[in-house]
Amino acid sequence: MRVVFGIDVSKASSEVAILVNGEKVHGYTIPNDAIGFNRLLGDLKTVHDPEIVFEATGVYSRRLQAFFEDNSYAYTRLNPLESKKQLDSLRVRKTDKIDAEKLAASQFILNRKPSYVQEALYQELRDLSRFYQNL
Repeated sequence: MRVVFGIDVSKASSEVAILVNGEKVHGYTIPNDAIGFNRLLGDLKTVHDPEIVFEATGVYSRRLQAFFEDNSYAYTRLNPLESKKQLDSLRVRKTDKIDAEKLAASQFILNRKPSYVQEALYQELRDLSRFYQNL
């Protein structure tokens, strides 16, 4: 059984779509805080080896990424432009719920590898470099 969690990350909340063997079985909205992440963790723990897919949305997705790393879950983080290109053929309408579902559905087709987890030191250096460039 293959289970994919597709997550569309926004500023205050995230849409979660859960697909089992390509069929949507559940979808819901979580706040981007400890309460929402704990709900997601509860669902992740019920599944053996879940696949997790989300778009990199800068500071908004960084908390979700840290949550997955803290809980030792592999994830696939997509570049938003690359994701748009891959999903254009799958989209009928553009909503966060549909995006979450299509991210999960596309994982069944494209079988993307999990993202490389960057060490905290490199993340901090990148943040400092961007801060310096904005001075």
